[in-house]
Amino acid sequence: MIQVTIVGFDYALGTAVMGLNDLLSLCGVTWNRVQNLPPTPHFKVTIASEGARPICCLNQLHLLPHAALEDTPPADILIVPTIAGNIEKTLVQNPAIIRLLQSTQAERTFVASNCTGAFFLAEAGLLNGKDATTHWGFVDKFRKRYPNVNLKPEQLITESDNLLCAGGGHAWFDLGLYLIERFCGREVALETAKAFVIDMGRQNQMSYSPLDAKKQHSDLTIKNIQYWIDQHFTTPFVLDEIAREYGLSVRTLIRRFKQATGETPIAYAQAVRMEQARKLLETRSLSIAHIAHQVGYEDISSFSRLFKQMTGLTPGHYRARYKSRMAGHMNHPT
Repeated sequence: MIQVTIVGFDYALGTAVMGLNDLLSLCGVTWNRVQNLPPTPHFKVTIASEGARPICCLNQLHLLPHAALEDTPPADILIVPTIAGNIEKTLVQNPAIIRLLQSTQAERTFVASNCTGAFFLAEAGLLNGKDATTHWGFVDKFRKRYPNVNLKPEQLITESDNLLCAGGGHAWFDLGLYLIERFCGREVALETAKAFVIDMGRQNQMSYSPLDAKKQHSDLTIKNIQYWIDQHFTTPFVLDEIAREYGLSVRTLIRRFKQATGETPIAYAQAVRMEQARKLLETRSLSIAHIAHQVGYEDISSFSRLFKQMTGLTPGHYRARYKSRMAGHMNHPT
C-alpha cells in the first residue's frame, strides 16, 4: 500500500487536510462499494504534526493528527496543504517542516504541495530551478521571495522530478486525482472522480484570477500605463508611442512592466481583453463572434485560441460553466 503523510500545522486550510485524507484513503473503497465490489484501498494516509499536537485550522477547527511528525517513517508521498493564515509567520513557526522537506531530497520522497503550501517547498530550497505553481493571488509575493523558482501561475498542476505543486484553494482535489492517476493508473483515478462526483482533467487556474492582482505593486509609472491600457484595450497600440509618452525606452518599459506585473505590456493587454470577454460571457447572451469584436479581435479563431490558452476553457465551455442564471432576465427588459 502507498504510504502518504499529510503535514499538519496551525492555520492550515482544514478542507485541504481532510479533503486529501478522504480522497486518498477512500480511493478503491467508495467506487467499489458503489459497484458492490470488495474494497481495495490503495493509500495509507497519516496526518502528522510536530509533537502530535492538535492542528488548529484557520476555521478554528481542531484536528487530532495520527502521529508526531518526528516519529513518522519516510513515506512514498509527503503532502503540504494550504497555508491559510499569515504565510511569513507560518514559515517561521514551523522550522521542523522545513527540515523534513530538506531531508526528502536524499530519500527521493515524492513531495506535493497545495496552493500556498508551495511556500514551504520553496523555503526549503526544493523548488530552485524547478517549475512550480501556487494560488494566483500570491504570485507577486512568491516571485519576490523566491526569484530562482520557475513559477507558472497559469498552471493548475506542475511536476518537476519528484516535486508536485497544485494551484489555489480547492485544487487539492486536482492534486489528489493527479496522485491517484500517477500511482494507481488512469482508470482508478476516473473511478474515484466519478465516486466523489468531481471534475477530472482541469489544467488551468487563470479562469479564476481577477486582473486586479496584477496591479498590486509600487511602480506608479507602470500603474499609469496599466490604467491607459485598461481604457484603450480594444484599439491597437504601439509600444514605441507608449514608451515615449511616459519617458521610457521600449526596453526599459518592457523590463519594468514585467518586473511589476510578471508579464509584458502586450500580454497584459491580452489579459485585459480576456477579462472583459469573460464578463460578457458570464452576463450577456451575445454571440461569441460579437464578443470577440467587442474586445478588439477581428479573427474569431485567434480570439478563441487565446481565450482557451489563458483560461483553460473555450469561450463556449466558459459560458456554460459560469454564465449567471439571471443573465437571460438581464438582457430582456420587462
